[in-house]
Amino acid sequence: MCIVPDTHSNRRPTFDAKQNRDYTAFQEFIRCSYVALNSKANEEAYRSYFNERDTNHAGEPETRESAARIMDTLPEYQLKAWGIRNLRRLKYSQPDVGIDTMVHGQSDTLEKELDALIANAGDELQLNPDIKMPDYFEWVDFHQQPGGVWRDDVDGLIYDYGRRTTNPSQSDPNKVYHLMWEHLPKGKDYTRVLDWGTGHGGGIIAWMQEHPESEGYGVDIAAPCVKLAYARAQEAGVTVKFSQQDIMTMDYENNAFDMVFHMFMLHEFPQQVTPDLFKEVRRILKPGGVFIGMELALVPGQPAQHVMQFSDAWLNNEPYMPACVDADYAEMGKGVGFAKSVTIPAEMNKYALGPVSKDTPPKTTWNFYVMEK
Repeated sequence: MCIVPDTHSNRRPTFDAKQNRDYTAFQEFIRCSYVALNSKANEEAYRSYFNERDTNHAGEPETRESAARIMDTLPEYQLKAWGIRNLRRLKYSQPDVGIDTMVHGQSDTLEKELDALIANAGDELQLNPDIKMPDYFEWVDFHQQPGGVWRDDVDGLIYDYGRRTTNPSQSDPNKVYHLMWEHLPKGKDYTRVLDWGTGHGGGIIAWMQEHPESEGYGVDIAAPCVKLAYARAQEAGVTVKFSQQDIMTMDYENNAFDMVFHMFMLHEFPQQVTPDLFKEVRRILKPGGVFIGMELALVPGQPAQHVMQFSDAWLNNEPYMPACVDADYAEMGKGVGFAKSVTIPAEMNKYALGPVSKDTPPKTTWNFYVMEK
């Protein structure tokens, strides 16, 4: 039996839906199925691809287009793609035991509890009921979360639960933040820190737990997310000032922060708006301040992996990801005026890959982006 304990916190959340055994068992099934699809089924799809390529297409140029034509014919790939699409749909929408259906079944009670938790937030929670959602944000229910993360007060809680099966092999869903912070330039003072696209607040809460001397801030356009993030910060015993804003035009002063960080945010934006978003981050950074983030990337020279990455984007309602993983964000950072802007490939995945072959297929990887004003 596949058991992946959720040990990211020693405390049971104060704000939490009631989860019966049927729900818990079903979501555990989803976790374990993800593990199987993203390991065994994924590997079989790659092996089948390499066999077909070497047997019937030997000597032909290998491109993304040729790899896609081969991959689309393979039962192993078709099964993997079908499984990913439908598991993600079922984890939210399965009657009674899907995340969305379970939480919305308790929404009246949960919304009252959340209102009580944020009633005395003061300047630690700034909401903007008149905010205008960008078109590109409204158009898509990212990650297949029904209705997105911004319509109902419980949407932040649904998002928080959903992320725990996004990386089902990790018992600590905040581990990725620590991997990123290892790449922060040494010798700098990170007194005022902003979590850019804070979502559930996990990143800034983790930072404040390790750096209580810092001033922590979190910004997100979705009110349900910043409400949940404030509640989670209170549970963790840390002080963070959360604000509902469009990150294209934030109300923070010039030169306000020593560090701004984000986690897998760039694939949520169309490329047309990203340079302006970077300009706005640069504006609010102090001279010498750091903008650091982590984003999915392509394995160089492996068209089959590129096809798999792009298909995962469509399967998970991530329409801006295919352009994102091809983008040169280091150059984009330099183009908007950052004094330093570098790409750092994830070394842990580099060494895990080894030479790609039928027995060692390519795996998903990512880059860290570090920019200094």
